Parts: sequence; C-alpha cells; structure tokens
Amino acid sequence: MTNRRSPAGAALLRLYPRAWRDRYESEVLAVLADMPIDRRARVDLLRGAIDARLHAGSRLPAAAAFLSGATWTIAGVAVVGQPVPPDWPGYLLEILPLTIVAVAAGLVGIVGCWARRSDSAGRLGTLGALLALAGHVGWAALLAATVVDAGLPQATVVCQAIALVGCLLIGLVLVRTDDLPIGATILLSTAAMLFGWPVAWLIFGLAWTGVAPLSWTVADHAAVGSRTR
Repeated sequence: MTNRRSPAGAALLRLYPRAWRDRYESEVLAVLADMPIDRRARVDLLRGAIDARLHAGSRLPAAAAFLSGATWTIAGVAVVGQPVPPDWPGYLLEILPLTIVAVAAGLVGIVGCWARRSDSAGRLGTLGALLALAGHVGWAALLAATVVDAGLPQATVVCQAIALVGCLLIGLVLVRTDDLPIGATILLSTAAMLFGWPVAWLIFGLAWTGVAPLSWTVADHAAVGSRTR
C-alpha cells in the first residue's frame, strides 16, 4: 500500500456538493495532479464551488422566499392596521426585527432566483445579482442600526432602492430566459415595492410567498435530474 499525496488544490474540492464530488472528484484530481496550481487556478476552483452550490438543486432559496414573503406580509398587516399611517418609509420600531428577517431571507431568495438562469443571464443578470447583494446587505445593516437608534433613514431608503433595482433586473432576466411565472411575479411585486408604502409590503410579501412553491418545484426537478444523470 502506497501513500499518495493529494495534488495541490485538492482540499478545495471539499467545498463542492457531495453529488458533484461523487461524479467528478476523481477526474478533477487526475487533472490537478498533472497541472501546476497557481493562485488563479485556486480562484477558479473556488468560483466553481460557488457555481456548483448554486446549481445543486437546493430548496434553501424556496424556503427563504417563503420566509421573506411571510414576514413582509405580517409586517405590512401590522403597519397598515395603525390608526395613523407612519411617515416614509413606513418602518415602525416594533416591526423592525421582522423586516430585518424579511430582507435577509429575501437576499437568499433572490440570489437563488438568479442562480436558476445564471448561465444565460449575462452581464445584466450579474449586475442585478451584485446590486441585489449590496443593496440587501446595506438595507439589513441599516435597519439593524435603527433598532439601536443609530439609523440613517435616507441611506436606508437608498439601499432599499438599490436592492429592489437588482431584483427588477433579475426578474427581467428570468422573463427573457422563459422563466416567466417567477420572473413576472418578481417584476410586478418589486415595482410595487419601489413606492415603499406598507400596502406595497403586502403585495411584495404575498408575491414572494407565491414564488416559494414555484422555486420548490424546480428544486425538486433539479434534484431528480442530478440523481439520474
């Protein structure tokens, strides 16, 4: 029995999904053994791991879409039911934890929707994903800062708008790549959300609750496909 050292970069393959490793790991290890592994090759392996995770048929984006939709709906109901409508952009201190959860879950959901067509989304899809990522992170961070009286309302609105523009671009990409039900739902609900009033939160929340089962069904199909290839 001989001890063979793993080729350089082999440890990065642990970042790939198990199904991918079961099918491709031995082939990739053979390739890595015959080629020099520099920094660029390691970056390519990391990018490949991210791409494989995004296309692994995970149900996480569907679950996140449902959580985001449910929390936006609850927050919208709570604010719309107030005797006096709150000032723009409509956030109340007591519903801030809900909106933070909604924004964080929404980020996972929208990235999952982009991943559905990332291979054919092109630069428009990449731009949408980057805007959605930056906007959602800033939006959630500023809402969290508001909880401790350190919020910046104008900056919060700007980050919210950036996140929603990213969602619009991803919705457009989905429509253009024949993923019409989810793409159209994202486009219409996000357009309503740009107005920022709590009644739009209801529209946005209900729409994302509807996106969840559609995404779940596709995740089911992807999982079946990965087992039969």
